[in-house]
Amino acid sequence: MMKKFLERRDKVRRAIAKQKLEAFLVTNSINVRYLTGFTGGTAYLLVQPDGDTILSDPRFTIQIEEECPDLHAVIRPRSESTSKTLSKLLGKTTAGQLGIESETMTVAQHERLLESLSHWQSVPTKDVVEELRQIKDHDEIVHIRRAIEIAANAFRTERELLVQLSPWQNEIGISISLENEMRILGAEDRSFPSIIGAGARAALPHATPSKQKVLGQSHLLFDWGCVIDGYMSDLTRVVIFEPHNKKLRTVYETVLQAQEAAIAAIKPGKTCEEIDAVARDIITDAGFGKHFGHGLGHAIGLQVHENPRLAPENKTVLKAGMVFTVEPGIYLKGWGGVRIEDNVLVTSSGCDVLSQAVPKSFDEMVTDIRD
Repeated sequence: MMKKFLERRDKVRRAIAKQKLEAFLVTNSINVRYLTGFTGGTAYLLVQPDGDTILSDPRFTIQIEEECPDLHAVIRPRSESTSKTLSKLLGKTTAGQLGIESETMTVAQHERLLESLSHWQSVPTKDVVEELRQIKDHDEIVHIRRAIEIAANAFRTERELLVQLSPWQNEIGISISLENEMRILGAEDRSFPSIIGAGARAALPHATPSKQKVLGQSHLLFDWGCVIDGYMSDLTRVVIFEPHNKKLRTVYETVLQAQEAAIAAIKPGKTCEEIDAVARDIITDAGFGKHFGHGLGHAIGLQVHENPRLAPENKTVLKAGMVFTVEPGIYLKGWGGVRIEDNVLVTSSGCDVLSQAVPKSFDEMVTDIRD
């Protein structure tokens, strides 16, 4: 396990060497976890040509010893600022270029850093670690698969409960029940606050669960996921209460056709914009183009939204090991919306739908409510 983290840090070391940096400071807690295995959330990682140092405070002394036994650790005194401790590590008179994560370091953090490291020049970098995170290794994929499995099982339980839907049941209650079930099944947490939209509220792509009653609505949209060992799942399904609703079937079948065609097109060498276009063209040809207002999907991993994104004008080339959501949608104000989302692994020859065990055809999603 420790070897895996060292190999990742060595890749960072090679990347900063190409940029002629004497050191690289990792302040993004997600990136620190990816490179060290430390889950505490409050730590910096200093990567240098001759070794690495994790820097934290006394609250995490034991945790760092347990999770990062191979790493040189510096636990700063409570009375000392992180910047001052860092200046001791780098040397008060040593001059050099220090790479910083420009997209996550705050202005205040940068100012304090410059005050303590006047002999060093800070060099903004972008996506040094994030680019490594785009390609998932075997262990990461195992965690994502498990997060999908638990989310799927929780959804299955929730659908069974919907069969005897109470007149008072609302979106908030369903979201709480779903998230509790994921916890019971072993999830560390939810990937994000669950999106539950009944009827017309399903037209809100990021609907916050409300007191909207579910009984009497034509359909119910679920967008949910959970966390296992830090890795996340992200799924969307639409439960159908009115199977004879012709408009609902038309919209649903259009979204499903777009999603399945896009998934079939995924393989190494394709670009993100090419995959997005496959789904977008089908929805546009069906007359719903202006009602699909977001990108087709995004990468997932230690964060629920990672790069690259499946979106127009994104020319990033797909590579084996990337894991994406594929989630086209159609949203009609005052009527409702449909989105179908799966998690898909890019393989050497094509792709693997990691969430294929979760039903998604129109007829499979029909749920008959008992009086």
